[in-house]
Amino acid sequence: MMKVLGHSDRDYATIGEVVEELRGEFPGISISKVRYLEEEGLISPERTDGGYRKFKEKDYNQLKGILKLQRDKYLPLSVIKTKIKSRFFEEELKLTEEESLAQPLDDFQKVKIDDVPQITSVSIEEIEKLENYNIIQHEESEKGKVYASIDLKIMKLVKKLESYGIEPRHLRFYENFAEREASFFQQILLSSFMQKSDEGKKKALEELTGLTKITQELKSLLLQKSIRNYFHISQ
Repeated sequence: MMKVLGHSDRDYATIGEVVEELRGEFPGISISKVRYLEEEGLISPERTDGGYRKFKEKDYNQLKGILKLQRDKYLPLSVIKTKIKSRFFEEELKLTEEESLAQPLDDFQKVKIDDVPQITSVSIEEIEKLENYNIIQHEESEKGKVYASIDLKIMKLVKKLESYGIEPRHLRFYENFAEREASFFQQILLSSFMQKSDEGKKKALEELTGLTKITQELKSLLLQKSIRNYFHISQ
């Protein structure tokens, strides 16, 4: 339930109230973006006699679902619009990012380059820079250049690093380290990925996800420890 309705006699929220309530979870939300989603036919709140939008619980949930699919599944609005019309829309929203990682790699959503800026806030020029530094790689398809969801996640993280003054050219050593770590993982998981059955491949991906999480946590702790030692901060 929308929190704002708990402090109001109305059974609906205004567009400003909805944006304010969602901003904590979706920092990029704005009134203009909500209006754009309405113009594109993804939401259709009722109007008051004065022409103001009335966001009821179902409108709020649908808007939140759209934002989640954009953020977590990296889906373009054209795909989301199709899913909204499907009776499986609610089930789609319940899929977690961890569950999607357990799916075969071939099932990852591919996104056209023209749709990438809308999803990641990364410009075409920035995408080209990341490709030049081998941080991401596109695939060729009938639709032209497309990117897998894992590349979209990388783009969004790179965008966040901009606020720290970190540019794509600074990330080369991450890419080099990832290549070395991938070679190490290949040795560990070789037998698992040699499985030909879908069940075997799924298990191999689950093992990869688990191994990645453990090593990420280890790297994070070692990095924090190293920085603390450098600045003489007590552990």
